[in-house]
Amino acid sequence: MFMKAFRKIFAAVIVLSFLALPAFAAGESKSADPAPEAMSGEAVTQQSVEDPERVMARVGDAEIKLKDVREVLGRLDPQRAAMYDNEMGHRAILEEMINMELFLILGRELEVEKDPGFAEMLESVREDIIRRFAIERVLKDVKVTSEDVAAYYEKNPEQFRIPESVRASHILVSGDVEMKKVQDDLKAGMSFEDAAKKYSTCPSKEQGGDLGFFSKGQMVPEFEEAAFALKTGDVSSEPVKTQFGLHLIKVAERKEASVRPLDEVKAEVREALENDRKGRAYQDELARLRQKHPVEITGEKKETAPEKEPASEEKPGEDKEEPKEEPKEEPKEQEKKN
Repeated sequence: MFMKAFRKIFAAVIVLSFLALPAFAAGESKSADPAPEAMSGEAVTQQSVEDPERVMARVGDAEIKLKDVREVLGRLDPQRAAMYDNEMGHRAILEEMINMELFLILGRELEVEKDPGFAEMLESVREDIIRRFAIERVLKDVKVTSEDVAAYYEKNPEQFRIPESVRASHILVSGDVEMKKVQDDLKAGMSFEDAAKKYSTCPSKEQGGDLGFFSKGQMVPEFEEAAFALKTGDVSSEPVKTQFGLHLIKVAERKEASVRPLDEVKAEVREALENDRKGRAYQDELARLRQKHPVEITGEKKETAPEKEPASEEKPGEDKEEPKEEPKEEPKEQEKKN
């Protein structure tokens, strides 16, 4: 078990080293020097594809197997994995794994284990592996059955509803004059698609005005109301005015509201349920651990209340100063009438 974990760490180191390698898709890769007893890239991708235990290279006493190459490939991000999932890419992975084994030999020759900090780093790696195994133990019993998936599907039908949608095309113009030209050409026999290409100011003109399928809530209200009121094949009899201008709308297809079948969604439902249950199990275990092993956070600064100004003390026998009375304004003498 621990060897498997160390192999994962080694694979992670290889993955990090690949971040500096060129993308083969760009066609700028350099051919690597031959490695000790390394098989050709063709052998990696073809001859041994059915045998993960097949030895791809030997470096000293160490063996690099096909499954090790695959593990590195599987740990790359999807975009980079796609670049390296070919003959040249597999060979590059193998070459880099050989390079890492050579550095391992060098490290032993230099006795780097005696360097300051080596033991501390090794202990840190060991502790990380222990944490990973502990979390795996906590989550290993989380299961989702087919019955669980079906029950969730039945209980939450709204999550799998597909709303009614229409596929519509439109011709957008800025004003009445342009719209009149569009309508005249349509009456004269021009197709809706050709009229859209000729007159429409919307980028969809390149597709004959086709906007694809949309459901309610995706278009501005005036446009949406008119489109959903039309029957399949109909064109709006009057221009529809929106904030963008004037539209003629044609509905090509309509899909009624439906519900995605269970077979179509069961994989994503299972994954969602597993993630949810694993999250709960993780949090529950943390709560139990915090109760069993009290945690005290000591590094945060505590807010202190502002100090109050000391009240002035009265000395014995000292008379209090009486508060001065505000002078009252003398009432003005009322003017006498002449």
